[in-house]
Amino acid sequence: MSETTYQVVRFSDDHDLSEFDCGHDVYNAWLREHAASSIRAGVCAVYLLIEGAQGRERVVGYFAINPTQVASTEIPAKDTRGWPRTVPAWKIGKLAVHVDLRANADIPWGRHLLRAAIETVLRACDVGGGKVIVVDPDDRALVDFYVANGFRSCAVGGSLACYLKVSTARGLLG
Repeated sequence: MSETTYQVVRFSDDHDLSEFDCGHDVYNAWLREHAASSIRAGVCAVYLLIEGAQGRERVVGYFAINPTQVASTEIPAKDTRGWPRTVPAWKIGKLAVHVDLRANADIPWGRHLLRAAIETVLRACDVGGGKVIVVDPDDRALVDFYVANGFRSCAVGGSLACYLKVSTARGLLG
């Protein structure tokens, strides 16, 4: 009997995306129909969580990141002291986990994938800078997920956006 393994890899056209199902059609469709063209257009980088078992691999999660800028007015003033009007930032644009893994209560796959996304962003910050990591969740439940994992709600103008200062992320990940 072979052991199941998991690894995060950069997106390539070689991966079969047809079985990916996170339970949200918009996220499934984005991965299948738009991820490759977004990468080719230089809009973002996409990383896949690959499950390997019995000589077979399948995509069981993904995240997309891209550089952006954040206006200091979009973040609560207590966290932006000394910042210029805009700061370099990184956005976690998409993050999704296959329904099969979400059903596994013993392993918090969403949290593991978020950690991989943050680690990837921190490596990018080492090369090209960045002050803050932002996410723009689609619904309130996702805001709660990000807040439970170290992000803060922007709470500016009714936005669901959340942020994590890069310095805080480094401290959280040790």
